[in-house]
Amino acid sequence: MTKKKIRICVLEKKRGNFSLHEKFTHNQEIIDTTHQEVQHHLDALTEAGYDVITLKWNDNIFADLKKINVDIVFNVSSIIETAILDETKMPYVGSDVIGCAIATDKALIKELWIKNKLPTSPFVLAKHLEDCNIFEKEKPFDYPLFIKPSQGRGSSGIDKTSIINSFHELKEQVEKRLITIDQPVIIEKFLDGREITCGIIGNGDRIRALPLLEIIHEGKNKFLTFDKKELDDDTFQCPARLTPEQTKNIQNLAISAYKIAGIKDYGRVDMILTKDGPFLLEINCFAGLMCTPLEKPHSYMGFMAKAQNKKSSVFLSEIVKEALIRIG
Repeated sequence: MTKKKIRICVLEKKRGNFSLHEKFTHNQEIIDTTHQEVQHHLDALTEAGYDVITLKWNDNIFADLKKINVDIVFNVSSIIETAILDETKMPYVGSDVIGCAIATDKALIKELWIKNKLPTSPFVLAKHLEDCNIFEKEKPFDYPLFIKPSQGRGSSGIDKTSIINSFHELKEQVEKRLITIDQPVIIEKFLDGREITCGIIGNGDRIRALPLLEIIHEGKNKFLTFDKKELDDDTFQCPARLTPEQTKNIQNLAISAYKIAGIKDYGRVDMILTKDGPFLLEINCFAGLMCTPLEKPHSYMGFMAKAQNKKSSVFLSEIVKEALIRIG
């Protein structure tokens, strides 16, 4: 008797980082690569032996989801999608509404990490321009500062003006982000060091870390901006050049951060390795998973998979299987 193929729906919805950066820059010509990502996932999962269909997000998505007959949904990329899928009781790969809400709120996840004594930079959340005034006299920590939208994604709202060296700069740049992106702004101590990111797959006692990836920045800005990601001119080293002890410590830190956030199936934890050790930056529950091409990857987790000599089909299937085990 032939075993029934698992049927997967790959959703196609414009990722939020493109929309946010369009607001920030007033540029409606930001290149949206969602379609290429969906095609990559369609091809990889088909090669892995699944029965795969795609569904484009639209005004009738609720009704469309109820009509399709699939076992699980892939490529969820926003809290809105998780909420609608929960409402339709349709299983999906990735974190639920609560996990996504925690991970995408950069202030909340930093508070949770601090509460659990995990290292992250001190910060102030500016909901209004007046919240910057604490830095005028008795500032809580010294310049340089680093600012970013509290719920930005894919480095949206981050550019060369994100490093702040004076109170005047701080008010000017925070105000710009409050107006254009309409989100509170994280003001944190700028951390100087090596940028390391760690992909994680699994749930419960099956959680494991992928090889660490170091982003070696070219040019003046030694941090990731939206434009630098689009330009794709940085160098990636995976596995990162670290001692076995450093690697293990950083992977364990990433796993702890992942567990505290309540992430499911897969995610990515970003860190800065300073002279005082690693510090957590943020966590991504909608991490990109494209694996090609190796020399110019479309996602960091895809690069990590390639470093393990995994094909796209093997890598994505690994994540789908974790979701299926979790769902039961």
